[in-house]
Parts: sequence; C-alpha cells; structure tokens
Amino acid sequence: MRKRKKRVVVCIDEAQAMPVETLEALRLLSNLETEKCKLLQIALFGQPELDEKLRRPEVRQLLQRIAFHYRLGGLKNSEIGDYVAHRLRVAGYRGDGLFTSAAVRALYRASGGTPRLINILAHKSLLSVFGEGRQLVKVRHIRLARRDTEGTRRVGWFWG
Repeated sequence: MRKRKKRVVVCIDEAQAMPVETLEALRLLSNLETEKCKLLQIALFGQPELDEKLRRPEVRQLLQRIAFHYRLGGLKNSEIGDYVAHRLRVAGYRGDGLFTSAAVRALYRASGGTPRLINILAHKSLLSVFGEGRQLVKVRHIRLARRDTEGTRRVGWFWG
C-alpha cells in the first residue's frame, strides 16, 4: 500500500467495549512504521466510557499516542425534529409527522440531545402509541419511555 501512496486506516466503533488486552495489542500495532511514516492509522470511536478506559494506568502508553481526540456534543433542541424525521425516512416511513412538536421538545429534555437516547426514547414511544392503536406520539408517551430508559434526564416538575 505504501508504494501506491495509500494509507491503511483501521476504524473501530464501540471501542469502549474492547478488553484492555485488545487495546494493548492495538498499541503494539501502532508501532509499525518505516523511517519516514507510520504504516497504520487507528481511529477509535466510542462512548464516554472509552475515555475512562483509556485513563487506566495499564493503557497509558496507548493514550499517549492519541494524536487527535474529539467529543461529539448532543443535538440542539432545534435539530431534534429533523433528526427524528430523517431516522423515520431511513426506516422507510413516508407519511405525516408522528411526533407532536411538544413531544419533540420532550425528547430533547429527556435525552439532552444524545442521539442514542433520542433513538431509544422515540422507539419506545412509537411502540406505546402502536399499543394504544394510535399514530401520534405525545408528551405522555415520551414521559413513559423516559421512565423506562436508563440514562435519561428528569427536568423540572413536568417529569414527576
């Protein structure tokens, strides 16, 4: 690959789930280099737990080799409606909106804008609505989903 001026990049998603021994093996792979450049680039993607794991003393050498670190923030309140609509389109839905504007705001409050939590809450809310034989997600459905979902936020008197 080097002769063709191509880079080899290993992309690992959900890296927080990797055992410490595997992270150490990655560190050893990152040692592969010529006199002029590294032969292998490694990109780790993961949840905040990855940061915790990388701070452990036994993987400090890997942490020292990380050249770039970025933490992706949550979506803004104004982005939640478009995000949910996009996810529904990707899933094949082509009908009218399924979430009231108040429900979309409630999704933001409960999730803090974290896409994974938005997905879980929206999914549970849609199941609840389906179980009622209805088609429109309202705030009460988001509230029920939030009560059943670890890691969500309780904000204000509204959430009880």
